[in-house]
Amino acid sequence: MKRNRRLLPTTAIQLSAAALSLATLSSAELLYQEGFNTDGSTGANPRYTFTGKDVLEVPEIQAIPNFDQKGPIYWAHNFEVSYVGNPTIPGRRAIFTYLPDTTGTPAATTDMLQLWDGLVRWLLNNKQNATIVVNPNVAAIGELADRLTSSGHTVVDDDTTTYPDEQDVPGDLFIHGVGANNPSRFALVPEPVIVMNDPDYDDMLVGSIGSRPSFDPGLVTIQTPTHPAAGGKTGTFTGFSTGPLNFGIVGSYLPTNATTIATVTRTIPPAINNLSDVDAVIAGTKQNENSAGTTAAIDFGDGSAGSWFDFENTVPGGYAGNWGLRIQGQLTVSAAGTYRFALGSDDGARLYIDLDRNGITAADIIREDAGPHGHQIVYDDVTFSASGNYAFEVRSYNSGGGGSVELSASLQATPVPDDALDSGYWEVVSTSGTGPVKLAADANVTAYIATGANVQVQTPLVVVLNGPSDTPPGTFYDGGPFSGFEGTGFIGASGLNKWPYPDGQSYRTLQLAPVNVTGKTNVKVTIKLAATVVDFEDSDLLDVVVYTNGPTSNPTILAHFRGVQNAVQPWLADQRENYTRRLTRQFADFTYDVPAGATQLIVEIRAATTWWTEIAAFDDIRITAGATSTADPTLTSIAKQGNNIVVTFANGTLQRATALSLNPAQTQWQDLNNSGTYTVTPSEQGSMTFFRVRR
Repeated sequence: MKRNRRLLPTTAIQLSAAALSLATLSSAELLYQEGFNTDGSTGANPRYTFTGKDVLEVPEIQAIPNFDQKGPIYWAHNFEVSYVGNPTIPGRRAIFTYLPDTTGTPAATTDMLQLWDGLVRWLLNNKQNATIVVNPNVAAIGELADRLTSSGHTVVDDDTTTYPDEQDVPGDLFIHGVGANNPSRFALVPEPVIVMNDPDYDDMLVGSIGSRPSFDPGLVTIQTPTHPAAGGKTGTFTGFSTGPLNFGIVGSYLPTNATTIATVTRTIPPAINNLSDVDAVIAGTKQNENSAGTTAAIDFGDGSAGSWFDFENTVPGGYAGNWGLRIQGQLTVSAAGTYRFALGSDDGARLYIDLDRNGITAADIIREDAGPHGHQIVYDDVTFSASGNYAFEVRSYNSGGGGSVELSASLQATPVPDDALDSGYWEVVSTSGTGPVKLAADANVTAYIATGANVQVQTPLVVVLNGPSDTPPGTFYDGGPFSGFEGTGFIGASGLNKWPYPDGQSYRTLQLAPVNVTGKTNVKVTIKLAATVVDFEDSDLLDVVVYTNGPTSNPTILAHFRGVQNAVQPWLADQRENYTRRLTRQFADFTYDVPAGATQLIVEIRAATTWWTEIAAFDDIRITAGATSTADPTLTSIAKQGNNIVVTFANGTLQRATALSLNPAQTQWQDLNNSGTYTVTPSEQGSMTFFRVRR
């Protein structure tokens, strides 16, 4: 449902223009409510049933044996689990992004090693002659191990055979090094830890997943010279004598109160790294060169295998490795109906179809798969109200390595399974297609590569997180409990693939008993949803499903929350709404329309998660029916109270964004509160902030 928006005036301090989205307020009959405050899955007439319910606490997990999972894994009520949420930080932590070449000549200069010394001293609180344990082994940190030894410390290999439980490992400082053999090894030890393996930043709860470029490092700059971890270093200095070198670059997200001690200069050549860059080269705001052509099939490959091998066009201009692509043309539809589309890409793509035939705009976006990722397919239903031609556009990019883009359409009207494209239900969109949706004529294709001057950026080199006794105390990446649930109980999902899924399923389910909605109109399902924000994969999911006419009717998926960008953007968001609203640890209401004609309504929740830190949850399922009023949300005030700014609102959930995108699907809204007021503290002020209220 589209929402109206109203602009609110700028406040006296720099809170900025706040955007309010008008929502509908339901004044409907409550037919059913389940709050999960007691176990309703037992007894002769259970209120709901689980598939694959279980709770495995850490001692049980280790008895399997499995020492990867540092917290409980479960599909159960929160009151059946020791804790739901990511833990508080148990000790000082650091990210060190320089990854020594263990086979080459040492590259760190004396100044760089002095910075390393300062970091180690702070982590150890100046303890001398410490025992330092490195996973997978001492060799993984190269010349840095030699420096530790010369400083009087004892550096030893991590012995996972003797000490499978990290809590038993004797040591004063632990290093989670390159090639660590357990993604969460040392995550919860109370002693200090240095993390030097970028794929594991999230599993170590120190930040979102990083990347590992190789580049010639420029000067090192001390960003926080007063911090003891800087070791007394100030200003800038040459940190490395050779290059290129490998660095485990930090991800896009770090915990609250993380401190960047030092950065290193990285020179980045012009590139197209995301869909925003594609938009910019098309608009002419990003310097580029381009090459045009035509194509009879929407299938392009640049060293990345897609699903179709009959076409596999080369990118115009012979561009390879890094490019943007714009494909424009006309689809011809032989009969009105709903057809399923499959958009495949490496690294990402966006599909527009001009269904209202008034020219392609942002309102015509069918799907945005932001990426980056290897070749993957996303699926969407598209309803054409009449036969004939419809303008379409595909924008895609390859940010490095192999790249691909292809568009496929179903050979019949929905329902069509989201399966392999060679299953017989699909064909690539082309002029030679035999299905009801194909190209009306060859499409126009323009390929782009970025040009212009190199850009120098300051890349974090040393980042530290305070321990629990420091001032201020440190926090883990999205650490803390869930909040905002109804009553005392809710259902949590953590590490669900770590014990066998029920037969025939790749997820676990909770299904409510049937609710009689026969003859009811405007039936809706409202549910509170929440999740941690720690790099969910795109295979992780939280689905809201209904069976409208009893258990033998076909299921209808109302919502499909999944990892937005395979472990790059860290949240779960609804694919069916172009990822415009994401889940956080604060429960928020989501309302969905039930298809007309429902009789015996069954609500089912499906969940799949892959790690102990990746937790999804739901609560307070309500089924309502009846008319809906169109009363607007009420904005009472945005007012200064002392040093705070208090936003007062009603009839929805307050959301915040730090920037607005021309493409609404790209604006990243964060749920804040649905209780009527929200306080903006001084630490949150001083930058541009946008608010809206959404039902």
